[in-house]
Amino acid sequence: MPYELPPEEKILSIFKEMCQKLGIDNPEENMKKTIIYLMTDGSRTASNLDGEAVYIDGSDFSMRFVHIVKTVGGNACYVNVFEEFHQTRKDYENIYSGLVKVVPDWLDFVKKNNIRLKFVGDFTSSFAPGGHGEDLREHLKMLENLTTKNEFTAHILINFSREWALKNQEFFSDMPTINSVIRFTKGQGVPESMLPPGKVEHESLVYVQQGSSSINWSDRQLVYLVAFALRANARNMPYLVQSSYKEGDRERIRKQREEDRVFINENFYDEKLNDGKRPKVGVIFSEVGPERYTF
Repeated sequence: MPYELPPEEKILSIFKEMCQKLGIDNPEENMKKTIIYLMTDGSRTASNLDGEAVYIDGSDFSMRFVHIVKTVGGNACYVNVFEEFHQTRKDYENIYSGLVKVVPDWLDFVKKNNIRLKFVGDFTSSFAPGGHGEDLREHLKMLENLTTKNEFTAHILINFSREWALKNQEFFSDMPTINSVIRFTKGQGVPESMLPPGKVEHESLVYVQQGSSSINWSDRQLVYLVAFALRANARNMPYLVQSSYKEGDRERIRKQREEDRVFINENFYDEKLNDGKRPKVGVIFSEVGPERYTF
């Protein structure tokens, strides 16, 4: 049974609270400009789930995240599911069967929440594991066709490869440019193999120590995660796109970086407010230095 999504009022209340704590100005306006790439990872080591249950849990995480981004005013987002090379993994059948099983959940989700799904990957031939009679591509096409008129778009990368993407760059022409990347368990940016060509620019990295396992995350923690991505993007973007520093900025940045060696370390965690879920640790980077948050 899929995770029950929280009321929009709850999400917006937490988001407003978090934006105030993080000093985010004009969060509604900045959220419209923030395109997040959610790189799900670490789900197998994050829980004691086995088999296809791991990937069903990961699907719930992604669904909740998409719902929150839309609710707080985002226009679109990206979510990676699996790369083409995953077909060689021993547990690929679990990945595939898990994705087939969550189709009804996503169908119900998009109908209720006005979400458009756009699937990104090589679908020229079946990628079903041997012996699996159900063709996932048919379900994906159904979901795309059903949601074409919806405004908020979740771009879902399935059976994606860099080689396929470079041969089909026209596919990406109308897609928005990513400027925020959330990575779980791995302190990297976007690996080249998962890079939508021409669609990642001036990105801010959000690193999360824990894996993207839905059963381990509260609604509050997921809203915080979106707010962290927003803060990083809002702080960095002015300095990435301007050709020169505004008066006073150069000296302020020099002093905070070179002399003060600014390193923010905040703890926002409250066990009761997080439904007993364990703390999460996230790291972002502003124009002057790293920021570590426990939440």
